[in-house]
Amino acid sequence: MQQSTTHQECRELLLTCRPAWRAGHGDEAWAALAKAEALAAADPELPVEVLAMRAGLHLLAEQFAEAVTCAQAAIARGEHLIAQTSGADGEAIAQAVADARVTLAAMAQGGPYPATITTTQSALIVLDQIARDPDLAGTNTTSRAINNALVIRLDGLREVLDTTEGQVEAWVRVSEARTLIRGCSDPGTVLRQAVDLGMDCAQWERAWSSAQEQIADETDRNELIAVLAKAALLAWHRGDRELAADLGQRARSLSVAVDHPWVRTYAYLGGVVAAASGAGVLNRALTAYARCTTGEGHASRPHRAWLAGWVALESGHDVDRVEEFLHLTLPGGLRWAGDGAALVLADVRGQDVDPAIAQQLVRDPGALPFRARVHLAIARTLRRQGRPTAAAVELGRARSLLAGWPGWLLDQVEEECALVEEPVRATPAQRRVLDLLAEGLSNREIADVLALSERTVAVHVAALLRSNDLGSRTALLARHLRAAVRSGSGS
Repeated sequence: MQQSTTHQECRELLLTCRPAWRAGHGDEAWAALAKAEALAAADPELPVEVLAMRAGLHLLAEQFAEAVTCAQAAIARGEHLIAQTSGADGEAIAQAVADARVTLAAMAQGGPYPATITTTQSALIVLDQIARDPDLAGTNTTSRAINNALVIRLDGLREVLDTTEGQVEAWVRVSEARTLIRGCSDPGTVLRQAVDLGMDCAQWERAWSSAQEQIADETDRNELIAVLAKAALLAWHRGDRELAADLGQRARSLSVAVDHPWVRTYAYLGGVVAAASGAGVLNRALTAYARCTTGEGHASRPHRAWLAGWVALESGHDVDRVEEFLHLTLPGGLRWAGDGAALVLADVRGQDVDPAIAQQLVRDPGALPFRARVHLAIARTLRRQGRPTAAAVELGRARSLLAGWPGWLLDQVEEECALVEEPVRATPAQRRVLDLLAEGLSNREIADVLALSERTVAVHVAALLRSNDLGSRTALLARHLRAAVRSGSGS
Protein backbone atom coordinates (compact mmCIF):
# COMPACT_ATOMS: atom_id res chain seq x y z
CA MET A 1 0.00 0.00 0.00
CA GLN A 2 2.82 2.34 0.97
CA GLN A 3 4.59 1.55 -2.29
CA SER A 4 1.45 2.33 -4.29
CA THR A 5 1.03 5.69 -2.53
CA THR A 6 4.66 6.57 -3.18
CA HIS A 7 4.32 5.63 -6.84
CA GLN A 8 1.22 7.76 -7.20
CA GLU A 9 2.78 10.81 -5.52
CA CYS A 10 5.97 10.48 -7.54
CA ARG A 11 4.15 10.15 -10.86
CA GLU A 12 1.86 13.07 -10.07
CA LEU A 13 4.92 15.22 -9.50
CA LEU A 14 6.50 14.03 -12.75
CA LEU A 15 3.31 14.88 -14.62
CA THR A 16 3.66 18.51 -13.52
CA CYS A 17 7.22 18.94 -14.85
CA ARG A 18 6.62 19.49 -18.55
CA PRO A 19 3.46 21.62 -18.07
CA ALA A 20 5.43 23.88 -15.70
CA TRP A 21 8.22 24.13 -18.25
CA ARG A 22 5.77 24.89 -21.07
CA ALA A 23 4.21 27.61 -18.94
CA GLY A 24 7.63 29.26 -18.70
CA HIS A 25 8.41 28.22 -15.12
CA GLY A 26 11.63 26.24 -15.33
CA ASP A 27 12.35 26.53 -11.62
CA GLU A 28 9.00 24.91 -10.80
CA ALA A 29 9.74 22.04 -13.17
CA TRP A 30 13.12 21.32 -11.59
CA ALA A 31 11.66 21.63 -8.07
CA ALA A 32 8.92 19.10 -8.85
CA LEU A 33 11.52 16.77 -10.35
CA ALA A 34 13.67 17.04 -7.21
CA LYS A 35 10.68 16.10 -5.00
CA ALA A 36 9.89 13.15 -7.24
CA GLU A 37 13.53 12.08 -7.11
CA ALA A 38 13.46 12.10 -3.30
CA LEU A 39 10.35 9.91 -3.28
CA ALA A 40 11.91 7.49 -5.74
CA ALA A 41 15.24 7.15 -3.95
CA ALA A 42 14.39 3.91 -2.10
CA ASP A 43 12.26 2.38 -4.86
CA PRO A 44 13.65 -0.12 -7.40
CA GLU A 45 11.37 1.04 -10.26
CA LEU A 46 10.57 4.76 -9.96
CA PRO A 47 14.12 6.01 -10.68
CA VAL A 48 13.68 4.92 -14.32
CA GLU A 49 10.76 7.33 -14.74
CA VAL A 50 12.61 10.08 -12.86
CA LEU A 51 15.73 9.63 -15.00
CA ALA A 52 13.68 9.73 -18.21
CA MET A 53 12.00 12.97 -17.12
CA ARG A 54 15.32 14.45 -16.03
CA ALA A 55 16.79 13.60 -19.45
CA GLY A 56 13.88 15.34 -21.14
CA LEU A 57 14.20 18.48 -19.03
CA HIS A 58 17.95 18.63 -19.65
CA LEU A 59 17.21 18.45 -23.38
CA LEU A 60 14.68 21.28 -23.09
CA ALA A 61 17.28 23.28 -21.17
CA GLU A 62 19.82 22.46 -23.93
CA GLN A 63 22.10 20.72 -21.44
CA PHE A 64 22.90 18.00 -23.91
CA ALA A 65 25.65 16.07 -22.12
CA GLU A 66 23.46 15.73 -19.02
CA ALA A 67 20.50 14.70 -21.17
CA VAL A 68 22.53 11.92 -22.81
CA THR A 69 23.80 10.59 -19.47
CA CYS A 70 20.34 10.48 -17.88
CA ALA A 71 18.65 8.98 -20.94
CA GLN A 72 21.24 6.23 -21.21
CA ALA A 73 20.88 5.45 -17.50
CA ALA A 74 17.08 5.31 -17.78
CA ILE A 75 17.26 2.92 -20.74
CA ALA A 76 19.82 0.62 -19.13
CA ARG A 77 17.95 0.46 -15.83
CA GLY A 78 14.53 0.22 -17.46
CA GLU A 79 15.41 -2.59 -19.85
CA HIS A 80 16.62 -4.62 -16.88
CA LEU A 81 13.31 -4.13 -15.06
CA ILE A 82 10.78 -4.47 -17.89
CA ALA A 83 10.85 -8.27 -17.92
CA GLN A 84 10.41 -8.37 -14.13
CA THR A 85 7.55 -5.86 -13.83
CA SER A 86 3.93 -6.17 -14.91
CA GLY A 87 0.71 -4.19 -14.74
CA ALA A 88 0.66 -0.41 -14.45
CA ASP A 89 4.23 -0.27 -13.16
CA GLY A 90 5.47 -2.27 -16.14
CA GLU A 91 3.65 0.03 -18.54
CA ALA A 92 5.10 3.10 -16.81
CA ILE A 93 8.63 1.74 -17.07
CA ALA A 94 8.17 0.83 -20.75
CA GLN A 95 6.92 4.36 -21.50
CA ALA A 96 9.82 5.89 -19.58
CA VAL A 97 12.31 3.83 -21.60
CA ALA A 98 10.62 4.91 -24.84
CA ASP A 99 10.71 8.54 -23.67
CA ALA A 100 14.43 8.25 -22.95
CA ARG A 101 14.96 6.78 -26.41
CA VAL A 102 13.18 9.79 -27.92
CA THR A 103 15.51 12.09 -25.99
CA LEU A 104 18.61 10.31 -27.31
CA ALA A 105 17.27 10.22 -30.87
CA ALA A 106 16.61 13.98 -30.76
CA MET A 107 20.37 14.51 -30.32
CA ALA A 108 21.52 12.45 -33.32
CA GLN A 109 24.61 13.42 -35.25
CA GLY A 110 23.64 15.37 -38.35
CA GLY A 111 20.55 16.80 -36.68
CA PRO A 112 20.11 20.26 -35.17
CA TYR A 113 21.27 19.13 -31.67
CA PRO A 114 24.14 16.68 -32.25
CA ALA A 115 25.30 15.19 -28.95
CA THR A 116 25.34 11.41 -29.53
CA ILE A 117 26.98 9.04 -32.01
CA THR A 118 23.57 7.98 -33.33
CA THR A 119 23.05 8.78 -37.02
CA THR A 120 19.96 10.66 -38.13
CA GLN A 121 18.86 7.61 -40.12
CA SER A 122 19.00 5.38 -37.02
CA ALA A 123 17.34 8.08 -34.94
CA LEU A 124 14.45 8.42 -37.38
CA ILE A 125 13.86 4.66 -37.31
CA VAL A 126 13.55 4.79 -33.51
CA LEU A 127 11.33 7.88 -33.55
CA ASP A 128 9.02 6.49 -36.23
CA GLN A 129 8.62 3.21 -34.36
CA ILE A 130 7.68 5.00 -31.16
CA ALA A 131 5.36 7.40 -33.00
CA ARG A 132 3.40 4.44 -34.38
CA ASP A 133 3.51 2.18 -31.31
CA PRO A 134 -0.15 1.42 -30.40
CA ASP A 135 0.81 0.90 -26.76
CA LEU A 136 1.96 4.53 -26.59
CA ALA A 137 -0.84 6.08 -28.68
CA GLY A 138 -1.89 9.53 -27.52
CA THR A 139 0.88 9.86 -24.94
CA ASN A 140 3.35 12.69 -24.54
CA THR A 141 6.05 10.24 -25.63
CA THR A 142 4.32 9.75 -28.98
CA SER A 143 4.02 13.51 -29.43
CA ARG A 144 7.70 14.00 -28.66
CA ALA A 145 8.68 11.32 -31.17
CA ILE A 146 6.57 12.91 -33.93
CA ASN A 147 7.87 16.41 -33.25
CA ASN A 148 11.52 15.46 -33.01
CA ALA A 149 11.36 13.36 -36.18
CA LEU A 150 9.91 16.36 -38.01
CA VAL A 151 12.64 18.65 -36.67
CA ILE A 152 15.35 16.27 -37.93
CA ARG A 153 13.71 15.79 -41.33
CA LEU A 154 13.15 19.48 -41.99
CA ASP A 155 16.68 20.29 -40.86
CA GLY A 156 17.98 17.77 -43.39
CA LEU A 157 16.01 19.45 -46.18
CA ARG A 158 17.24 23.00 -45.58
CA GLU A 159 19.77 22.87 -48.41
CA VAL A 160 17.11 22.04 -51.01
CA LEU A 161 14.30 24.35 -49.91
CA ASP A 162 15.00 26.58 -52.90
CA THR A 163 13.86 23.75 -55.19
CA THR A 164 10.30 22.68 -55.93
CA GLU A 165 11.13 19.10 -55.05
CA GLY A 166 12.63 20.07 -51.69
CA GLN A 167 9.65 22.23 -50.77
CA VAL A 168 7.16 19.53 -51.74
CA GLU A 169 8.95 16.92 -49.63
CA ALA A 170 9.14 19.29 -46.66
CA TRP A 171 5.40 20.06 -46.77
CA VAL A 172 4.62 16.36 -47.14
CA ARG A 173 6.61 15.74 -43.94
CA VAL A 174 4.65 18.44 -42.14
CA SER A 175 1.37 16.94 -43.36
CA GLU A 176 2.40 13.46 -42.19
CA ALA A 177 3.34 14.81 -38.76
CA ARG A 178 0.04 16.67 -38.44
CA THR A 179 -1.85 13.47 -39.25
CA LEU A 180 0.12 11.45 -36.70
CA ILE A 181 -0.22 14.06 -33.96
CA ARG A 182 -4.03 13.91 -34.01
CA GLY A 183 -5.22 12.25 -30.85
CA CYS A 184 -2.21 13.38 -28.83
CA SER A 185 -3.00 15.67 -25.93
CA ASP A 186 0.13 17.70 -26.66
CA PRO A 187 0.57 18.76 -30.33
CA GLY A 188 4.06 20.07 -29.60
CA THR A 189 5.75 22.26 -32.19
CA VAL A 190 4.40 20.82 -35.45
CA LEU A 191 2.47 23.98 -36.36
CA ARG A 192 5.36 26.24 -35.37
CA GLN A 193 7.61 24.19 -37.64
CA ALA A 194 5.07 24.72 -40.43
CA VAL A 195 5.28 28.48 -39.83
CA ASP A 196 9.08 28.31 -40.03
CA LEU A 197 8.92 26.27 -43.22
CA GLY A 198 6.61 28.80 -44.84
CA MET A 199 8.97 31.61 -43.87
CA ASP A 200 12.05 29.77 -45.11
CA CYS A 201 10.36 28.96 -48.44
CA ALA A 202 8.99 32.53 -48.83
CA GLN A 203 5.43 31.16 -48.87
CA TRP A 204 3.69 33.88 -46.89
CA GLU A 205 0.13 32.55 -47.05
CA ARG A 206 1.13 29.09 -45.83
CA ALA A 207 3.17 30.52 -42.98
CA TRP A 208 0.39 32.92 -42.01
CA SER A 209 -2.40 30.32 -42.06
CA SER A 210 -0.33 27.95 -39.89
CA ALA A 211 0.41 30.77 -37.44
CA GLN A 212 -3.26 31.78 -37.21
CA GLU A 213 -4.33 28.19 -36.63
CA GLN A 214 -1.85 27.79 -33.80
CA ILE A 215 -2.74 31.14 -32.20
CA ALA A 216 -6.43 30.16 -32.18
CA ASP A 217 -5.87 26.85 -30.37
CA GLU A 218 -2.59 27.16 -28.45
CA THR A 219 -2.75 26.70 -24.67
CA ASP A 220 1.00 26.37 -24.06
CA ARG A 221 2.24 29.84 -23.12
CA ASN A 222 5.76 29.27 -24.43
CA GLU A 223 4.47 28.14 -27.82
CA LEU A 224 1.93 30.97 -27.95
CA ILE A 225 4.63 33.59 -27.34
CA ALA A 226 6.79 32.05 -30.07
CA VAL A 227 4.05 31.92 -32.68
CA LEU A 228 2.79 35.43 -31.83
CA ALA A 229 6.32 36.76 -32.43
CA LYS A 230 6.52 34.91 -35.74
CA ALA A 231 3.07 36.15 -36.78
CA ALA A 232 4.16 39.70 -35.91
CA LEU A 233 7.18 39.25 -38.19
CA LEU A 234 4.93 37.98 -40.98
CA ALA A 235 2.58 40.94 -40.64
CA TRP A 236 5.55 43.33 -40.60
CA HIS A 237 6.98 41.76 -43.75
CA ARG A 238 3.59 42.07 -45.44
CA GLY A 239 3.45 45.74 -44.48
CA ASP A 240 0.47 45.49 -42.11
CA ARG A 241 2.02 47.63 -39.36
CA GLU A 242 -1.10 47.86 -37.18
CA LEU A 243 -1.50 44.09 -37.02
CA ALA A 244 2.25 43.59 -36.54
CA ALA A 245 2.20 45.99 -33.59
CA ASP A 246 -0.74 44.19 -31.98
CA LEU A 247 0.79 40.72 -32.34
CA GLY A 248 4.22 41.89 -31.18
CA GLN A 249 2.78 43.55 -28.09
CA ARG A 250 0.81 40.41 -27.24
CA ALA A 251 3.97 38.30 -27.43
CA ARG A 252 5.85 40.76 -25.24
CA SER A 253 3.10 41.07 -22.58
CA LEU A 254 2.74 37.30 -22.18
CA SER A 255 6.40 36.86 -21.19
CA VAL A 256 6.09 38.15 -17.61
CA ALA A 257 7.78 35.67 -15.22
CA VAL A 258 8.92 33.38 -18.04
CA ASP A 259 12.49 32.27 -17.33
CA HIS A 260 13.46 30.44 -20.54
CA PRO A 261 15.89 32.40 -22.76
CA TRP A 262 14.39 30.96 -25.96
CA VAL A 263 10.95 32.22 -24.97
CA ARG A 264 12.12 35.60 -23.68
CA THR A 265 14.04 36.34 -26.86
CA TYR A 266 10.92 35.54 -28.88
CA ALA A 267 8.84 37.84 -26.66
CA TYR A 268 11.26 40.75 -26.89
CA LEU A 269 11.63 40.22 -30.65
CA GLY A 270 7.88 40.77 -30.70
CA GLY A 271 8.51 44.00 -28.80
CA VAL A 272 11.01 45.15 -31.43
CA VAL A 273 8.56 44.37 -34.24
CA ALA A 274 5.81 46.27 -32.39
CA ALA A 275 8.06 49.31 -31.94
CA ALA A 276 9.18 49.16 -35.58
CA SER A 277 5.50 49.16 -36.51
CA GLY A 278 4.77 52.31 -34.53
CA ALA A 279 3.84 50.96 -31.08
CA GLY A 280 6.73 52.27 -29.03
CA VAL A 281 10.23 53.66 -29.33
CA LEU A 282 12.46 51.37 -31.36
CA ASN A 283 15.67 52.23 -29.53
CA ARG A 284 14.02 51.38 -26.19
CA ALA A 285 12.75 48.09 -27.62
CA LEU A 286 16.28 47.16 -28.74
CA THR A 287 17.65 48.05 -25.30
CA ALA A 288 14.95 45.94 -23.65
CA TYR A 289 15.82 43.04 -25.95
CA ALA A 290 19.50 43.31 -25.02
CA ARG A 291 18.54 43.13 -21.32
CA CYS A 292 15.90 40.39 -21.58
CA THR A 293 18.31 37.56 -20.80
CA THR A 294 21.92 36.84 -19.91
CA GLY A 295 24.86 36.76 -22.29
CA GLU A 296 24.60 32.96 -22.21
CA GLY A 297 20.91 33.23 -23.04
CA HIS A 298 21.61 35.48 -26.03
CA ALA A 299 24.35 33.11 -27.18
CA SER A 300 21.80 30.28 -27.26
CA ARG A 301 19.56 32.22 -29.68
CA PRO A 302 21.79 34.57 -31.73
CA HIS A 303 19.65 34.27 -34.85
CA ARG A 304 16.78 35.97 -33.02
CA ALA A 305 18.95 39.00 -32.17
CA TRP A 306 19.92 39.25 -35.82
CA LEU A 307 16.23 39.19 -36.80
CA ALA A 308 15.57 42.04 -34.34
CA GLY A 309 18.47 44.00 -35.85
CA TRP A 310 17.27 43.34 -39.39
CA VAL A 311 13.76 44.59 -38.53
CA ALA A 312 15.27 47.75 -37.04
CA LEU A 313 17.51 48.36 -40.07
CA GLU A 314 14.75 47.88 -42.62
CA SER A 315 12.49 50.15 -40.56
CA GLY A 316 14.92 53.02 -40.99
CA HIS A 317 16.53 52.97 -37.53
CA ASP A 318 19.96 54.54 -37.14
CA VAL A 319 22.49 52.08 -38.59
CA ASP A 320 25.16 52.78 -35.97
CA ARG A 321 22.69 52.13 -33.14
CA VAL A 322 21.65 48.83 -34.70
CA GLU A 323 25.29 47.84 -35.08
CA GLU A 324 25.85 48.60 -31.38
CA PHE A 325 22.84 46.42 -30.52
CA LEU A 326 24.19 43.51 -32.56
CA HIS A 327 27.60 43.80 -30.88
CA LEU A 328 25.83 43.56 -27.50
CA THR A 329 23.63 40.57 -28.28
CA LEU A 330 25.52 38.40 -30.77
CA PRO A 331 28.19 36.04 -29.44
CA GLY A 332 31.47 37.54 -30.58
CA GLY A 333 29.63 40.55 -32.01
CA LEU A 334 29.08 40.88 -35.73
CA ARG A 335 31.47 38.01 -36.42
CA TRP A 336 28.62 35.60 -35.58
CA ALA A 337 26.32 37.04 -38.24
CA GLY A 338 29.27 37.17 -40.64
CA ASP A 339 28.95 38.34 -44.22
CA GLY A 340 25.14 38.55 -44.13
CA ALA A 341 25.06 41.26 -41.47
CA ALA A 342 27.98 43.14 -43.02
CA LEU A 343 26.23 43.10 -46.40
CA VAL A 344 22.89 44.46 -45.11
CA LEU A 345 24.62 47.11 -42.99
CA ALA A 346 26.67 48.25 -45.98
CA ASP A 347 23.68 48.31 -48.31
CA VAL A 348 21.52 50.29 -45.87
CA ARG A 349 24.39 52.81 -45.64
CA GLY A 350 24.34 53.12 -49.44
CA GLN A 351 27.73 51.41 -49.78
CA ASP A 352 28.70 48.88 -52.43
CA VAL A 353 28.77 45.22 -51.43
CA ASP A 354 31.39 42.69 -52.45
CA PRO A 355 29.77 40.72 -55.32
CA ALA A 356 31.89 37.61 -54.65
CA ILE A 357 30.84 37.46 -50.98
CA ALA A 358 27.24 38.24 -51.88
CA GLN A 359 27.11 35.50 -54.49
CA GLN A 360 28.35 33.03 -51.88
CA LEU A 361 25.55 34.12 -49.55
CA VAL A 362 22.86 33.41 -52.11
CA ARG A 363 24.34 29.95 -52.73
CA ASP A 364 24.28 29.05 -49.03
CA PRO A 365 21.12 27.37 -47.68
CA GLY A 366 18.91 29.84 -45.87
CA ALA A 367 15.57 31.58 -45.80
CA LEU A 368 14.56 32.66 -49.29
CA PRO A 369 13.43 36.19 -48.28
CA PHE A 370 16.92 36.95 -46.97
CA ARG A 371 18.48 35.54 -50.12
CA ALA A 372 16.23 37.86 -52.12
CA ARG A 373 17.46 40.72 -49.91
CA VAL A 374 21.04 39.82 -50.87
CA HIS A 375 20.14 39.88 -54.59
CA LEU A 376 18.64 43.33 -54.04
CA ALA A 377 21.87 44.57 -52.44
CA ILE A 378 23.92 43.18 -55.34
CA ALA A 379 21.60 44.89 -57.83
CA ARG A 380 21.97 48.27 -56.12
CA THR A 381 25.74 47.94 -56.22
CA LEU A 382 25.73 46.98 -59.89
CA ARG A 383 23.42 49.88 -60.80
CA ARG A 384 25.71 52.38 -59.04
CA GLN A 385 28.64 50.88 -60.94
CA GLY A 386 26.91 51.49 -64.27
CA ARG A 387 25.94 47.87 -64.96
CA PRO A 388 22.15 48.02 -65.30
CA THR A 389 21.79 44.77 -67.24
CA ALA A 390 23.60 42.73 -64.58
CA ALA A 391 21.52 44.55 -61.96
CA ALA A 392 18.33 43.60 -63.78
CA VAL A 393 19.35 39.92 -63.74
CA GLU A 394 19.83 40.07 -59.94
CA LEU A 395 16.46 41.78 -59.53
CA GLY A 396 14.83 39.08 -61.64
CA ARG A 397 16.24 36.46 -59.29
CA ALA A 398 14.99 38.36 -56.26
CA ARG A 399 11.54 38.72 -57.81
CA SER A 400 11.42 34.98 -58.52
CA LEU A 401 12.25 34.14 -54.89
CA LEU A 402 9.55 36.55 -53.67
CA ALA A 403 6.75 35.24 -55.89
CA GLY A 404 4.85 34.10 -52.80
CA TRP A 405 6.18 36.74 -50.41
CA PRO A 406 4.38 40.08 -50.85
CA GLY A 407 5.28 43.18 -48.89
CA TRP A 408 7.96 45.81 -48.42
CA LEU A 409 10.85 43.68 -49.72
CA LEU A 410 9.13 42.97 -53.03
CA ASP A 411 8.17 46.67 -53.19
CA GLN A 412 11.84 47.63 -52.84
CA VAL A 413 12.79 45.19 -55.59
CA GLU A 414 10.17 46.72 -57.89
CA GLU A 415 11.36 50.25 -57.05
CA GLU A 416 14.90 49.25 -57.96
CA CYS A 417 13.62 47.64 -61.15
CA ALA A 418 12.12 50.96 -62.21
CA LEU A 419 15.61 52.48 -62.07
CA VAL A 420 17.26 49.95 -64.36
CA GLU A 421 14.54 48.46 -66.55
CA GLU A 422 13.42 51.34 -68.79
CA PRO A 423 11.50 49.71 -71.66
CA VAL A 424 12.60 50.13 -75.26
CA ARG A 425 10.41 52.59 -77.12
CA ALA A 426 9.43 50.98 -80.44
CA THR A 427 6.67 50.90 -83.03
CA PRO A 428 5.11 47.49 -83.82
CA ALA A 429 7.27 47.18 -86.92
CA GLN A 430 10.40 48.14 -84.99
CA ARG A 431 9.45 45.66 -82.23
CA ARG A 432 9.47 42.79 -84.74
CA VAL A 433 12.95 43.77 -85.86
CA LEU A 434 14.13 44.15 -82.25
CA ASP A 435 12.90 40.68 -81.28
CA LEU A 436 14.91 39.12 -84.09
CA LEU A 437 17.96 41.22 -83.24
CA ALA A 438 17.76 39.76 -79.74
CA GLU A 439 17.89 36.28 -81.29
CA GLY A 440 21.28 37.16 -82.80
CA LEU A 441 20.15 37.56 -86.42
CA SER A 442 21.96 39.91 -88.81
CA ASN A 443 20.20 42.63 -90.81
CA ARG A 444 20.20 40.37 -93.88
CA GLU A 445 18.70 37.43 -91.94
CA ILE A 446 16.04 39.69 -90.40
CA ALA A 447 15.16 41.00 -93.84
CA ASP A 448 14.67 37.44 -95.10
CA VAL A 449 12.45 36.47 -92.15
CA LEU A 450 10.25 39.59 -92.35
CA ALA A 451 10.24 39.83 -96.15
CA LEU A 452 11.82 43.29 -96.02
CA SER A 453 14.80 44.83 -97.75
CA GLU A 454 18.04 44.92 -95.82
CA ARG A 455 17.94 48.72 -96.18
CA THR A 456 14.52 48.87 -94.45
CA VAL A 457 15.85 46.78 -91.54
CA ALA A 458 18.80 49.17 -91.17
CA VAL A 459 16.39 52.14 -91.11
CA HIS A 460 14.36 50.49 -88.35
CA VAL A 461 17.50 49.82 -86.28
CA ALA A 462 18.69 53.41 -86.69
CA ALA A 463 15.27 54.69 -85.65
CA LEU A 464 15.33 52.48 -82.55
CA LEU A 465 18.73 53.84 -81.51
CA ARG A 466 17.65 57.42 -82.12
CA SER A 467 14.28 57.24 -80.29
CA ASN A 468 15.87 55.56 -77.27
CA ASP A 469 18.92 57.84 -77.17
CA LEU A 470 21.32 54.89 -77.46
CA GLY A 471 24.64 54.77 -79.26
CA SER A 472 24.99 51.13 -80.25
CA ARG A 473 23.11 47.94 -81.02
CA THR A 474 24.70 46.40 -77.88
CA ALA A 475 23.15 49.09 -75.66
CA LEU A 476 19.81 48.59 -77.43
CA LEU A 477 19.87 44.83 -76.84
CA ALA A 478 20.93 45.31 -73.20
CA ARG A 479 17.89 47.50 -72.56
CA HIS A 480 15.68 44.96 -74.31
CA LEU A 481 17.13 42.19 -72.10
CA ARG A 482 16.42 44.16 -68.96
CA ALA A 483 12.80 44.58 -70.04
CA ALA A 484 12.63 40.83 -70.72
CA VAL A 485 13.95 40.09 -67.25
CA ARG A 486 11.24 42.31 -65.78
CA SER A 487 8.53 40.44 -67.68
CA GLY A 488 9.85 37.19 -66.22
CA SER A 489 11.51 35.58 -69.24
CA GLY A 490 15.00 36.10 -67.84
CA SER A 491 14.42 35.25 -64.20
